Amino acid sequence: MRKPSAPRPERSNRAQDTPASIPPRRSGPRRPRPSRSAQGSSTPSTPTVHHGAEQAGPAAPAKRPRSASAPRTPKESGGAGSASRPRRPSTSRGASSSSPASRRGGEGAGRTSPRQESSSPEAAGTELTVFGRRQVALSGGDDRVVSTGLADRLKERQAAVRRLRLRRVVRVAVVVVAIAVAVWALAFSPLLGLQARRISVAGSDGSVSDQQVREVLAAYEGDSLLRIDTGRLSTQVSDKLVRVRRAQVTRAWPHGLRVHLTMRVPVATVQDLDGYQVLDNEAVVLERVSEPPSGLVNIVPDPAAQASEPQKISAKQVAAVTQVVGSLTPETLAQVSSGSATEAGQVTLTLSSGASVVWGNNQDNALKARVLATLMTTTASIYDVSSPHRPTTRSADSAGATPVAPSPTS
Repeated sequence: MRKPSAPRPERSNRAQDTPASIPPRRSGPRRPRPSRSAQGSSTPSTPTVHHGAEQAGPAAPAKRPRSASAPRTPKESGGAGSASRPRRPSTSRGASSSSPASRRGGEGAGRTSPRQESSSPEAAGTELTVFGRRQVALSGGDDRVVSTGLADRLKERQAAVRRLRLRRVVRVAVVVVAIAVAVWALAFSPLLGLQARRISVAGSDGSVSDQQVREVLAAYEGDSLLRIDTGRLSTQVSDKLVRVRRAQVTRAWPHGLRVHLTMRVPVATVQDLDGYQVLDNEAVVLERVSEPPSGLVNIVPDPAAQASEPQKISAKQVAAVTQVVGSLTPETLAQVSSGSATEAGQVTLTLSSGASVVWGNNQDNALKARVLATLMTTTASIYDVSSPHRPTTRSADSAGATPVAPSPTS
């Protein structure tokens, strides 16, 4: 029969209380111990190696503290011919001790060595581990996982580069689409479209109405103000409306335009086959009327040339007279009744009082107009301003011309 063995003292559980992240310290090299069988034969056991792929802790060889246990008592075997041999004191190497039930076996069953006991799942965290892939969670609320394996890190890097490129492409696409939408909204949509009723007109003397200006610009209704060429619109207004000398068109956001007009002032009339032409200082025909309006200078043929044979008034003569009349001050113009010019461009004016003005050519018209305004403060029948720096006046009953000192404005 098999005698009951004395109870074995419990092993130290100090290694179980050690945190998993801090492996226990082992004192001394590890040597394999032979395992005892029930027949007393001993075979060398190989050390158990656990790979770190099953562990989430740091890949480092685990060390176990060696704790001395009480010496084992000799145990008699129930089998025939088996000799009982005393057990040597053993050192605890596992991270956790085995239970008493595991230390007691059935009849003929051998005892497991401490090395074999250390291969249990409880002691797996303290065995020697092999470096492999391990995942580290990033701090700061980032759920990404960084692997320490070279191949895994390469794949993660390639995936990160693809994501970065995709984000850049998406950003560029979003910017391009936003620019396209903005260009369409500002340049082609009705957002900034011109509305004819929003066109305001200023500077007209009554000869041109606001409706006439809007009709000229009606072709651009609906076009965006950003695409409208205000310079071209100004030219079209002045070309299509004869009474407008110059037009200045500006934008009135978001749907209107402001048009400022500079009007042509009629200064003279000339008779033709259809009636009378109303002219401005540039000899532009503003309108045709059947009767000459009052307050305008009537252009007549040259009296010296008409004595020999009747002549028509040439465009050159008309232009010379209109330029002279257009340079006169309003007070002087109101006293001029007619004017004529020779083929050489020598202009003569006739006042409503019967006096005449020898103007000469069209040089220094502004200076001559100021000198004439000064000379007309005196009574004379002839005012000669052909040489504005030495003007003269003559009376009808005087034999010669009376020189007049030039005015300070000359």
